[in-house]
Amino acid sequence: KTSFRVETQAAKESYYNLLHMKDEKTASHLASQTPARINVGRAGSRPRTETWLGFRADHASARDSVLSDLSQDFMQNFVAVYDLPVVTSLAENRANFVLNPPQGKKLDAPVLQGLKETLQAEGKAKSFDVQIVIADGLSSRAVEANLEDLYPMLIDGFAQENISLGKAVVVRQGRVAVADQIAHALGAKVAINLIGERPGLSSAQSLSAYITYNPGPQTISSDRTVVSNIHSHGTPAVEAGAFIVKCTRRILDLKASGVKLQLLG
Repeated sequence: KTSFRVETQAAKESYYNLLHMKDEKTASHLASQTPARINVGRAGSRPRTETWLGFRADHASARDSVLSDLSQDFMQNFVAVYDLPVVTSLAENRANFVLNPPQGKKLDAPVLQGLKETLQAEGKAKSFDVQIVIADGLSSRAVEANLEDLYPMLIDGFAQENISLGKAVVVRQGRVAVADQIAHALGAKVAINLIGERPGLSSAQSLSAYITYNPGPQTISSDRTVVSNIHSHGTPAVEAGAFIVKCTRRILDLKASGVKLQLLG
């Protein structure tokens, strides 16, 4: 009983020291392992000037990422090089995309029909396994920072796995669910949406891959398998590409994604 009390008190003191950064060695180690703002100290009752300026800069970067469209450089140096079709969701512009999330989830019927006709004319709308959609989402910077390394890994990886691909589609003002509509319309077994995630104060360039088996109007969030935190300080784009291919292979083999895939073990 006495021993229990001593251990409990020691644990409390250790927790208190950690919480209030009394142990400088531990605090420094933790600060080196995370981009979170810990062990930054204060100047009286206020943050230090360096800490405050860093916070303001990261906040501005996050806002810019949310409000920015895909740049012309990206359109010329990536989209044009791979000759990818570009469409725009019902949101049409960035302000409406931010204020009306549901409109970023769909393409207008004539736009979707035009996309199908374009791909059919190119012989790209035949039966295939995977439809990749590249959407700006809530961070166009995430798309621009990661696709150059990620996309070639997917192309090569799917080829090695004998997984057939439709032609990738770029969606401006797009949200996660827009990939389900496109993949369903084009007859793909799996939809993969490579989309910029909502920026945080540690990274404004985080990309995710939402992978859905048998996508369509019935798809809900729990049907999607997500590979997230793809950026230079998280999962590197090249490594993420290899994992997405492996994950997609498993989804096709088991004919399930999301929660159903997890239940299969």
